[in-house]
Amino acid sequence: MGGGAAIIIWILVFFGIFYFLAIRPQRRQRQAHSQMVAMLKKGDEVVTIGGLFGTVTRIGDDWVELEIAKRTKVRFLKRSISSITSIVEDEDEYEDEYIEAADDDVVDETDAVVEVEAEADADPEAPEPPQEPKA
Repeated sequence: MGGGAAIIIWILVFFGIFYFLAIRPQRRQRQAHSQMVAMLKKGDEVVTIGGLFGTVTRIGDDWVELEIAKRTKVRFLKRSISSITSIVEDEDEYEDEYIEAADDDVVDETDAVVEVEAEADADPEAPEPPQEPKA
């Protein structure tokens, strides 16, 4: 094996490392982004690449219309959508999330004030002196 063959092997090794560290992850990220854009639907809250938050109002072939404020709509290319921040779901699912507090969990503020005043009236105890270090 001569010097020329060793150089070709090293070039192939470096190309393989470059492929696994740079090209492959970028390809996966691009595929995940295209899947996310394909899932966009009306009512989704999204963030653009520029950091603008908005709600999807209309979807075209390669563009999305976002409502960024009340009665303020802007069109963006689909590829400029960075992420979906929230997905609109049925309101029936949210009803289960509210939990009522039991009477034991409710704190009456007047009881808390009385306890603090009672603690303030008590004679404070002198702190214990620190123990001498053992040699």
